Amino acid sequence: MNQKWTRAICTVLTSALVFTGPAVEGTAFSGYINSGLEKVYAKTQKQKDAEKKKSQAEQNLKDKKNEINGLKDQQQTTADDIKNKSAKLDEILAAQKKLQKDITNKQAEIEQNQKDLAAAQEKQQEQYDAMKKRIQFMYENSAEDNIWTAIIESNGITDMLNRIEYVSDVYDSDRALMDSYQAAVEQVKEIGTKLDNDMNELTAMQDDYEKQQADVEAAIVALENQKEQYASQIAQAQQQADNYQNIITAQGKIIQEQEAAAAAAAAARANSSSSSSSYDGGGAGKGGSIASDYASGGGKNPSASTGVSGSSVVSYAMQFVGNPYVWAGNSLTNGVDCSGFVHEVYAHFGISTPRYSQAFKSVGQAVSFDNIQPGDVVVYPGHVAIYAGGGVIVEAQSTKAGITANRSVQCHTILAIRRLV
Repeated sequence: MNQKWTRAICTVLTSALVFTGPAVEGTAFSGYINSGLEKVYAKTQKQKDAEKKKSQAEQNLKDKKNEINGLKDQQQTTADDIKNKSAKLDEILAAQKKLQKDITNKQAEIEQNQKDLAAAQEKQQEQYDAMKKRIQFMYENSAEDNIWTAIIESNGITDMLNRIEYVSDVYDSDRALMDSYQAAVEQVKEIGTKLDNDMNELTAMQDDYEKQQADVEAAIVALENQKEQYASQIAQAQQQADNYQNIITAQGKIIQEQEAAAAAAAAARANSSSSSSSYDGGGAGKGGSIASDYASGGGKNPSASTGVSGSSVVSYAMQFVGNPYVWAGNSLTNGVDCSGFVHEVYAHFGISTPRYSQAFKSVGQAVSFDNIQPGDVVVYPGHVAIYAGGGVIVEAQSTKAGITANRSVQCHTILAIRRLV
């Protein structure tokens, strides 16, 4: 191979590094990459700085989100405490309302007792005054001669005894009435004492409830302030999280720009060498072999995993046959490379795929060569295509050929066959 051809092939293979990445390590591809040309596509210092800033911002964002979640948990706990304290306050207020009713009723009982006591004392005094008058009368008319006169003047022993008994009965009656009135007064006083004790207990309970109310209201105010502080802290933390997200977005854009610049440089080198090279979308030559894991007889034929048919995938892909091949392109109409072609076709059906060829070896399900069906993805060294049926593939072949559907599925060594639908 002359120097001109060697330089052209190395340019193409080195450009492919941008899209195949670590997947080419350990393959024939790496023999060219290790020649030293990869240093042309080394990351710029600007990209390295952007990746470092982006990584740090991502870690900061993760930490800040954890902090926000912690603050929200504390805020929710505080809100629950406020709810519980408010329920406790409602209980205290309800108890106070009932207690106030009990105090009112008890005050009415005390006032009635005071009236009863005054009436009993008045009745007792009236009886006492009447008894004093009777005693005074009996004393004033109880001279010995009068008593003897009463005895002598009596109409016999029976009349005499009756007169003496009458005097005794009057005394006993007065004494009994005085005792009963005195007992009534004492009973009313006892009731009054009990009512006073009951009132003292009720007022003590009232003081206790008022203290509880003050304590709970103060606790609620403190919790409300704490809740507001959490809200303020969450707002500040969210602002910081937004700032970190802006940094991630900005640095990610710088990284994309740097990668795009490297890809554009690779494409430019590939295009500039196309006049002297004939890269045809694979690196193993025509009539390639089949990797042992996918050779005929392997028996791998997985069932469908989606509602999309392989023929629908092929039908959609065939619409773009004849469109240009553009290294690192992403447009099925204006230009795309091999991995981009497969990626964009499957994206149309909502199926996510990698963006570089060798990564397709690990997506979907493995298929043996003898069970290959239209729509299956075929992976070659440095190349990837879609099996169209009839032994051919539809692919973004090369800058010279564009998107085609005329090459044999065995145009290069088959590394993998994967079913994504």
